[in-house]
Amino acid sequence: MNQNICWIGVDWGITHLRCYALNDEGNLLDSASSKDGINKIKDAKFEEALLTVIDPWLESGKVTPVLACGMVGSRNGWLETPFQKTPCRPCDYEQFVRITCNDSRIKIYVIPGVANLKQIDLMRGEETQLAGLLCDIDSAIVCLPGTHSKWVQIKDGRIEKFSTFISGELFDLMSNKSMIRYSVNKDGWDNNAFTEGVLSSFKTPELLSNSFFKLRADDLMHNIDHAALRSKLSGLIIGLELAGAKDYLKEQNVQLIGEPVLNNLYSIALSLLKVETSAHNASQITLSGLKYGFNSMQKYLGSEQKGNNG
Repeated sequence: MNQNICWIGVDWGITHLRCYALNDEGNLLDSASSKDGINKIKDAKFEEALLTVIDPWLESGKVTPVLACGMVGSRNGWLETPFQKTPCRPCDYEQFVRITCNDSRIKIYVIPGVANLKQIDLMRGEETQLAGLLCDIDSAIVCLPGTHSKWVQIKDGRIEKFSTFISGELFDLMSNKSMIRYSVNKDGWDNNAFTEGVLSSFKTPELLSNSFFKLRADDLMHNIDHAALRSKLSGLIIGLELAGAKDYLKEQNVQLIGEPVLNNLYSIALSLLKVETSAHNASQITLSGLKYGFNSMQKYLGSEQKGNNG
């Protein structure tokens, strides 16, 4: 199989390292992963961690290009890369940053993140998912739900603007660190409680902290099921996010890029506001974005070589 591997795509986040072996047509030949996320790498041994995963795909005497996205290019990563500035086309080869390696079998390029200077905002990794979306859609409003949710406007293949909401992190803090944790410490789901929470904080976001305390009070006064209160907490936080993202909802159609569970929650929440959604799996569209970036690199190198020959 090694003879058919043309390049390797890498999605290197805070907690996981995911690698993909692809042929020259972009078809996936193999995949592998490890829990050596950026935060777990000690003594800057990034190359060693990567080779542990991809070594079976490499051949002596052959140089295999590696295209990496995610936190590998962050300040705590292998090499901090400068951000592209909005408006910009994501995964543009001219912006890729080369990493010098000890192993002569690999040549590594890192896809830079994107900065929104007007709104003081940053992204790393999401730009590759947006590039994956551009394989089929030229203009869109995109929501990438997660620990730090992103709302993005893409127009004519360019990232025009984006905003970040720390909804996932806020839910984790409130459900595990605050006094509310005693009232939301039960698995399960109550869709009615979730939708009630969404509509409540969307209509009156200024009352969010009051709504948080009411979850605890409702438990103590009325012995409300903790699964319902946990569902309402989720709805309150997502509703707050939607209230902050109102400017992105004018199109009444949103592309969701995330894990299936989160995509479903956001789809339910947005449907309450009469907004239609289309869902895309985060892992699959990241791979599509890496392919988009590699194609950009191939086109650039091909035109450059043609110009030199001419």
